[in-house]
Amino acid sequence: MQPTSLAVEGALCASAAKRPTEAKLGPATTESNAQSIYRLLAQQVGERSFQNWFAGKVSLKLEGNFLIVGVASPFLLTWMQKKFSSPINATAIACIGPSAEYRFEVIPELANSENSKSANAKSADVDADHSTDSTTTTLKAKPERERLDQNQARKQAPYKGRHFSDLSSFVTGKSNQLAFMAAQQASDEPGALYNPLFIHGGVGVGKTHLLEGFYRKVRQQYPSLQVVFLTAESFGNYFSKALHERSLPGFRHRFRNVDVLIIDDIDFFESKRMFQEELLHTIKHLESHGRQLVFSSDRHPRLLTKMSEELTTRFLSGLVCRMESPETELRLEIARQRALKLKTRITEGALEYVAKRFTNNVRELEGAINCLQTYQVMTSQKITTSMARQILADLERDCIRIIKLDDIKQIVCNTFGVSEADLKSSRRSRNISQPRMLAMFLARKLTQAAYSEIGDFFGGRNHSTVMFAEKQVRKWLQNHSSIQVALQEWPTEEIIESLEQQLLAS
Repeated sequence: MQPTSLAVEGALCASAAKRPTEAKLGPATTESNAQSIYRLLAQQVGERSFQNWFAGKVSLKLEGNFLIVGVASPFLLTWMQKKFSSPINATAIACIGPSAEYRFEVIPELANSENSKSANAKSADVDADHSTDSTTTTLKAKPERERLDQNQARKQAPYKGRHFSDLSSFVTGKSNQLAFMAAQQASDEPGALYNPLFIHGGVGVGKTHLLEGFYRKVRQQYPSLQVVFLTAESFGNYFSKALHERSLPGFRHRFRNVDVLIIDDIDFFESKRMFQEELLHTIKHLESHGRQLVFSSDRHPRLLTKMSEELTTRFLSGLVCRMESPETELRLEIARQRALKLKTRITEGALEYVAKRFTNNVRELEGAINCLQTYQVMTSQKITTSMARQILADLERDCIRIIKLDDIKQIVCNTFGVSEADLKSSRRSRNISQPRMLAMFLARKLTQAAYSEIGDFFGGRNHSTVMFAEKQVRKWLQNHSSIQVALQEWPTEEIIESLEQQLLAS
């Protein structure tokens, strides 16, 4: 088959992917999209293997990003997975695009049609005596095969794709309004606004929910676009695999020909130079072709101090949105929505108690509501404020994060790009003394260590030095002073909040 016709077949398959289509492969197939999949798959596996294992023996169904291969038995499923995963994956990508995935399903009805064909063929060649023996053997073996098939089917439940959150279920407030509006507007016109869109914030504030909602909305509004959503770790794994298998051209073709690329947790690439370089070239290529880029991180691009400067400036060239920890009103609304979704019988006072006590992030808040829901189901009692206080006492205790002086030292050194030796040295230059004072301030705020213990840890200083550092940082906060990080000035309160979030999440 010529390359041009392959492209045409792929286009026909892609159009079929917009709606669920099932095709049983074989001579009787007449639909053009099914014939296209037939030819693509046959070329990938070879005509002989196709006739032996696929023709008339499997069914295909295109559903969203998935090419679903139906097989007659768990035995066939296991064999197909081992023998034909690569060519089936290649067929899925040719049909749907770079974001394509595939999965197998056991469809017992396929075995019935195949068995009837085999029986008809054998009856013409086998004499009566042999036929009787064969039938007897089959009847004896059938119950055992059925038991084996059933056991295998239980072990190999059909794989379900990732569930993507919807923008309509995202609860907004002052802390996330800008990021939400930017995501909505950019998803309406991919590549035209806010490119790249960079969303940053602490753990559990809703970044992944927003990115998933962006992905889902673009897929719904623009079904013809190739949209890829993955974590930075997955991108790195694909790249490492391509290096190992010497298949970098295929990797680059997959990620540089998409219309929308969404990468979650981009901070994973810090200190990983090869990954950063590959990502940078991917961004350059996609930007030059007007493709949409969306990233998320736990910090502002300028605070990713171990990221290359060129990559950082690319992140800054679009729109950078910060998502803060949810305010009380937003936490209350999130708790209310979660309780409503779970049909939890709970008083407004109990919801207010949860919103006031669990302030760090949305995940802790939802976890608290889940606990109350479980208790309410067990006892059939409506959750009151006093009951919520009692039920969640252990959970609150477990949420306490014990922060050590060494944790503070590590986070401050990583953020400001200074060494442990510098932080504990007698140097008084601004780029060393400011991080040192912040570390001492955080040590007093977040640990039970005494002034003398903190001073001793940070270079054998006396307690008066720590007291002065604490007083100085409070003065910076009061005067809204700035601190230099990575050649840029940042408000002191933002730096301290970012450091605290990293400490609580680590």
